[in-house]
Amino acid sequence: MKLLWICEKNDIYDENTHTGFQMCPSPSPESVKKIKSVSIQTMIAFMIAGGFFALTYPALKQSREIARARANHRGNLRMLGMALSIYSNTSNQNLPMGGNTDLHSTPLHGWMTSLLPYIGESAMAREIDDSHPWNAPENKDVFSIVIPSFLNSHFVDGPKQNAEGYGLTHFSANAKLFPIDQNISTKTIQAADGLSNTIMTGEINSHLPAWGSATNVRDPAKGLNGGPDCFGSPDRKGAFMLFADGHVRFIDQNIDPQILKALSTPADGEPILQWEQEF
Repeated sequence: MKLLWICEKNDIYDENTHTGFQMCPSPSPESVKKIKSVSIQTMIAFMIAGGFFALTYPALKQSREIARARANHRGNLRMLGMALSIYSNTSNQNLPMGGNTDLHSTPLHGWMTSLLPYIGESAMAREIDDSHPWNAPENKDVFSIVIPSFLNSHFVDGPKQNAEGYGLTHFSANAKLFPIDQNISTKTIQAADGLSNTIMTGEINSHLPAWGSATNVRDPAKGLNGGPDCFGSPDRKGAFMLFADGHVRFIDQNIDPQILKALSTPADGEPILQWEQEF
């Protein structure tokens, strides 16, 4: 015996309990049409979103890569700051000379060579013949090595070796803090303008020197991106600079020249109250 039987369209009746219920009515053509329309609209929305993502992803990826490169090259400046700090702590609070010369005033070696033991390159430092200039044939093999820590990762197209095959650097030092044949004490800097208000090194984008050069120094007071021997970033909008207390900061090229001069001199004691307010 059948327990269930259809009494009318969409109705079911139970003979045992003499009860029944009505089934859900079939969707109307209008409802089906509306559902299809919503589904199509949803698919179109997903397609538009996917197309937008496909168009913007390369730009987003590039911006992330640029940000990562900026972070890396700021890290290299901070690394130089740490190396300079360790050097100072082991040298009676003195910074290395910008470069040293022999009795005939021939340039021998630069400040970056002094930092090799403090950036994990002690073995390389031991291979250098200090009695000969950095670019002498006796030292060619060592100073031809490209040292990533001395390069600016944001300077993507920046050369890494010169025509003679020597390894280059994308950073230079403040000539006022790194004079030739003379050491400047960090105590002197602190007592005058303060370590946090004195530029120590920074990025450069032209006339790139060999990292072993004994004349790799520049005067920040000449301006940023103002000439071949000035400090400047690859995008030519200013420059990231390492200060004597170890912090790295971007300085816009339109900074007041008097403020830039005050930040460049280690012992003049000029007031620079506008510095923190303007930047």
